[in-house]
Amino acid sequence: MTTGEIDKSSPRVIAVSSGKGGVGKTFFSIHLAARAVKQGLRVLLLDADLGLANVDVMLGLSSHGSVKQVVSGEASLSDMLLSTKAGFDVLPGGSGLADLTALNGTQQQTLMSEMREAAKDYDLVIIDTAAGISDNVLFFVASSESCLVVLTPDPTSLTDAYALIKVLSQQRDVRRFMVTINQADKVDGELTFRRLMSVADRYLDVHLDYVGNMPAHKEVRQAIQQQRLLQSVQAKKDLDVVLGEILARPRDDSRSSGLQFFWEHSLGQDLEVDINSEARA
Repeated sequence: MTTGEIDKSSPRVIAVSSGKGGVGKTFFSIHLAARAVKQGLRVLLLDADLGLANVDVMLGLSSHGSVKQVVSGEASLSDMLLSTKAGFDVLPGGSGLADLTALNGTQQQTLMSEMREAAKDYDLVIIDTAAGISDNVLFFVASSESCLVVLTPDPTSLTDAYALIKVLSQQRDVRRFMVTINQADKVDGELTFRRLMSVADRYLDVHLDYVGNMPAHKEVRQAIQQQRLLQSVQAKKDLDVVLGEILARPRDDSRSSGLQFFWEHSLGQDLEVDINSEARA
């Protein structure tokens, strides 16, 4: 494999992020995993909203542990995995665990080692990050091959999405983003994306790839409340258009050398920050 080529034997890694909470990020992560399984892919969904995780809750799963046991060395990742009826596996992030909201370098290294080993059994790894621009979010996105940013037409969501993209591009050298607008019809979705792109083009060196909009459907809220995947025919049809676009995108050759490169590169950046911080202390 030459420099700049993706190792096709390694799983694709997509981080799903948002500038603010409540915009449907976890909903997209779960349904993206289910859609990928239908395409014949082996999928692992990592709930990386550490400390405030809810993937297992949204799917009605009973967790017997979380990523906390993995980063502490008490258990392996394979011990914590949960299987879903949709056919993908989930690594729960744990809820109410404040000590997980900012992983240190050692914890990151432990988790990444476990993830590299487990990822050999999958074609696609989806990382559902926390909302915002915390260190954990920056780490997991920079550790991924692709990033999907979810937002709504709400001005605060638009502003926070821009802030997320700005910080990732300037601090973690992430330059390419897929973007989807949730709770918006076609016109509002395209308008919101153009607003985001106009500001990004003016001030940032990034490429934004619009993968479509998801209209508001009351059935989405019902599915979340009932802890199940979306069943409504029209809502599923609208969502599948976006999910299909995401999965159809080619792998990003600019993020070279596959999964191990992404994670070790990001880990190296975090360790460098830690060292520099200690030197200034």
